[in-house]
Amino acid sequence: MTSSRFLAAFFLVAIVPTIALAQQSLERIHAGIVDEYNNIEHVGAGELLAMSPSDVLLFDVREQDEFTVSHIQGSIQVDPDIDEDAFAERYGSNLEGKTAIFYCSVGRRSSQLASKLDEFIQEKNGVGAANLIGGVFQWRNESRPLVSINRVPTNQVHPYNWYWGRLIEDKGAISYQPQSD
Repeated sequence: MTSSRFLAAFFLVAIVPTIALAQQSLERIHAGIVDEYNNIEHVGAGELLAMSPSDVLLFDVREQDEFTVSHIQGSIQVDPDIDEDAFAERYGSNLEGKTAIFYCSVGRRSSQLASKLDEFIQEKNGVGAANLIGGVFQWRNESRPLVSINRVPTNQVHPYNWYWGRLIEDKGAISYQPQSD
């Protein structure tokens, strides 16, 4: 293969999909998530804020380093790969009468976990599981409050990686490390 053919093939395989995905918005990404995870509820930030805090358990489904930089106040960091038994052991007794709302960066990991745990949550007399539309990125893009691991207000958000970080509108808010106090 000549170098020009190699470069053309590389461009088609690596660059074109990256450019196409970079043009996707959180709204379009969420539409795909809803199509894939149509068995759970998807709630917006306004709906979440209108709910009584006593009726909700809020779970952050991002990795610990993402949660450390910032998270929605009152959320509980949970491993995205947690199994039903471990979830039941840690949180089962707190589910009665509550809606478990899961969020991650954009909604994919949280929808996957909510979908996996929805039936279990209902069996524990919980209302069910839901995904927060747009995740913490949309929350941040709407200038809603975040806190660091030390519960200090912050405007920073972990981008997961460079690719997904493009969805954070304020590029100055992107951080891989928590701000120092």
